[in-house]
Amino acid sequence: MPLSLSRTLPRLFRNVAGNVAIMAAFAVIPLLAMIGGAIDTSRTYMAYTRLQQACDAGALAGRKAMSNVTRLTDAEKAKATEFFRFNFPTGTYSAEQINAVYDKGANGVVVGRASLSMPTTLMRIFGFGAIPVSTTCQAELNIPNTDVMFVLDVTGSMDLTPSGQITNDETQSRIYGLKQAVKDFYAALGPGPASGPGRIRYGFMPYSSNVNVGRIVYGLSPAYIAGGSGTEYVKYPSRSGEYVRRSCDYGCDYVDWSPTVFTLDVSQWVRSTNRVANPAYWTGNPTGQNDGAPSSFAWDGCIREASTLQTIGASSSLDAPATAYDLQIDLKPNSKATRWKPALSEALATKMTYYDRTTRSWRLYRGAVCPQAASALAQYTSDYNSTTKTSTAFNAYVDTLDAGGQTYHDLGLMWGARFLSPTGIFSATNSDAVAPGGFQVSRHIVFMTDGKLQPTSYLADAWGINNLMDKVQADNAVAPATASDDDVYQSHLRRTQIVCNEMKKRGFIIWIVGFGTEGLSQELKECATDPDHWSIATDTTALRRSFAKIAQTIGGLRLSS
Repeated sequence: MPLSLSRTLPRLFRNVAGNVAIMAAFAVIPLLAMIGGAIDTSRTYMAYTRLQQACDAGALAGRKAMSNVTRLTDAEKAKATEFFRFNFPTGTYSAEQINAVYDKGANGVVVGRASLSMPTTLMRIFGFGAIPVSTTCQAELNIPNTDVMFVLDVTGSMDLTPSGQITNDETQSRIYGLKQAVKDFYAALGPGPASGPGRIRYGFMPYSSNVNVGRIVYGLSPAYIAGGSGTEYVKYPSRSGEYVRRSCDYGCDYVDWSPTVFTLDVSQWVRSTNRVANPAYWTGNPTGQNDGAPSSFAWDGCIREASTLQTIGASSSLDAPATAYDLQIDLKPNSKATRWKPALSEALATKMTYYDRTTRSWRLYRGAVCPQAASALAQYTSDYNSTTKTSTAFNAYVDTLDAGGQTYHDLGLMWGARFLSPTGIFSATNSDAVAPGGFQVSRHIVFMTDGKLQPTSYLADAWGINNLMDKVQADNAVAPATASDDDVYQSHLRRTQIVCNEMKKRGFIIWIVGFGTEGLSQELKECATDPDHWSIATDTTALRRSFAKIAQTIGGLRLSS
């Protein structure tokens, strides 16, 4: 027997048959470890990502619910936990021991800590029962430095009701509804802090056939306005009169008016607020009546635009031409062509006349309108009433809005953009560098109109009187008009599109609101930042709701790291 065993064992050791199976059996163990580790690591990473998102959501909800930055109440903590649970419900990825805790951090920041235990699958056979996962998050409510420029249509139709009916009750008019909507906007967005980051400023640009910006621009630099720095002559179309005796059905004589052009030194109006003798005042009528012009007047602040091109039409490029200075948002005048001029509407006269039965004479139709003075961007914090959410100064300005004149969207948008731009005439106060904290400013145009573009060739506007002056569309000052109302309309329509394009280049956020039953033109819809930034309000209630919604959207939440 010993001899037989001694012979058998060496043969068994030399026999290698079956070794592969044994080695494979031993290799399965590390292979299972690698596969199990990969699977459990992947599941744990997905759970961590979802946990972080849920933690962030809870922190944001808690901060939004937070009513006092000095404490986070139990109800507010519960709201944060509720949002966390909604975003990480029980059973997600089979996670266990899911927990989230929220507390108040410094400066009103909500801080969250979330954790879970992730059970393993294959790794369990190697003694790893669960993997602990945890994360932190925090959120703050932040209204960034924000500038809001209201560009408001205050044309004559704003005296109508939203449905377009004439009314003697001011509270039923569109202009009244607009005032309430603007006040609602302020109540929703608020005044912002009196100092430091988060500043909110509001500006106003009422527009019709002109804008009242002259005195503000003159205050920035006298050199920006013709006559601001000394003698400067500007031409104004008007009429000279001749009294003519004539028998007629009314037993009247009449005044024969002839075209004339006054070349006036505008410095006497621009550099003073006093009344100056009106060259258009005529006393040649024996009855003592003239064309309705006052004997003297002071500059009301409305302007004539800088030089432009007369070739802009429906097919023109959407990029502002370099020599169309009236389309340059960042224009800083330094020459006669680039300076703005005072409108001096009381010295202007159109080609239109009418018979005044009271004075028994033919008179000139003037029709020039100068809206309320614009208001540069400013904070309204010092007189804020937290109970009523109002500012006396803010409301006082809004209440001065009044209706009159024709509709020139391009003019209102251009000057709203000029007052908002960080690189134009207001660069000293509008740039990001001088904003609180040096933080970027979020810039918004809130544009409201109750109708379509409505320029004319025969009434005074911010370019003069088109059929008497070579301005928007070419014409001759003496010969009959060659530019029709449609020519002028097409030019201003394209100018509106050009201004919108230029504002978008600068990153302005453009909100467009139509008021009344006329809706919005396609061009104005396309002017908005995107389809979510235009709306139509058919009545005052809807307009107030639209303005409040815009304000609520502007005030935003952000995550902080």
